[in-house]
Amino acid sequence: MENGRPQHLNSIQALRGIAAILVLFFHIAEFQRQMAGPNSPDLSLLEGFWNQGWAGVDLFFVISGFIMVYVTQKYGRSMTDIRSFMWARITRIYPLWWVCCSILALYFYVTYGLVEAPDRVASSREAWIYFGKSLLLFPQDSLPILNLGWTLIHEIFFYLVFAGILCAPRQLLPRLLILWAALTLIGYLFLRSQFSMGPISKLLMSPLSLEFICGAFIGYLALNHQIKAPKLILWLGTTLTVLTLILFPFLTLNDETLSRVLIYTVPMSALVYGAAGLDINGSSRTPNVFIHLGNWSYSIYLTHYISLIALRRFYKHYMPESFLIGSSGIWDNILFVIIAIILSILVASLSYKFIERPSLMFFRRVKANG
Repeated sequence: MENGRPQHLNSIQALRGIAAILVLFFHIAEFQRQMAGPNSPDLSLLEGFWNQGWAGVDLFFVISGFIMVYVTQKYGRSMTDIRSFMWARITRIYPLWWVCCSILALYFYVTYGLVEAPDRVASSREAWIYFGKSLLLFPQDSLPILNLGWTLIHEIFFYLVFAGILCAPRQLLPRLLILWAALTLIGYLFLRSQFSMGPISKLLMSPLSLEFICGAFIGYLALNHQIKAPKLILWLGTTLTVLTLILFPFLTLNDETLSRVLIYTVPMSALVYGAAGLDINGSSRTPNVFIHLGNWSYSIYLTHYISLIALRRFYKHYMPESFLIGSSGIWDNILFVIIAIILSILVASLSYKFIERPSLMFFRRVKANG
């Protein structure tokens, strides 16, 4: 414990792992649909719950808001503190992102002679510009080279706004969060439909910011010891999450509408609220396997798509026909799911051990020696 705060939030860490696994499930189903073909009976097996796994992104955003408030409790209001905050966030996000983008760019270059698929760019020069913006997580009309990086663009935006909030006295935090939420809603409801919006304007007015803001409020409540009945709220959040995953199949991955936020923010916030309460009052009993998944969650999130691309190529060239996706029955699907989950988690654990964690340690040493 530090100043009444637990240093390790095991339940929150477990939620990170669950969020990453949900996104993994979604992409496993997506790859199976691509491999099965349009007329395959397998398609009916890949609807429903699997299709909603991208809701793990909404959980990530709520967790992110919570963590930002929780870890900055002792920060002052000087530019040194703001730089420390941004250094910690940037060195957390970018190194592994750069590695994954470079691997994918190499794959595209070997396959197409460009650092991006030709259906997105018209020339080598355009491909390199697109790649550079992807590396920087700069908003552009197309998704980044590794598609799921669109969520990291939102994260960088959250960090920039929150860095500004850190400049103000701590007691103003709730009011500034409410102001941010109000400006977001005003922009989304009244300005977005009136003008032709570019990628930066869309980012500024995205209702997904409301999920981050809700998480930040939970962090504020946690630091002020105002979380009540965490176990009950956690079970309620779990029930609501399962129900939303089943009952709202009309939402899509890239749906940044207020409907998505209204549907998913409450159950995801309840999960984070309950988990945070259990961690803070010391009643968390999180199995080690979930803690490990939480530790690997960022690596799972970034590397699993590359693992699935490699698995798809292996299937195409080496898998016996009777096991190919689209074969009669469900055993081909079950085998693919098992292999995909094991491969993705194995690659992520290696990524965490040899890339993500060493890079974090390196940049911490750089800051300490600077």
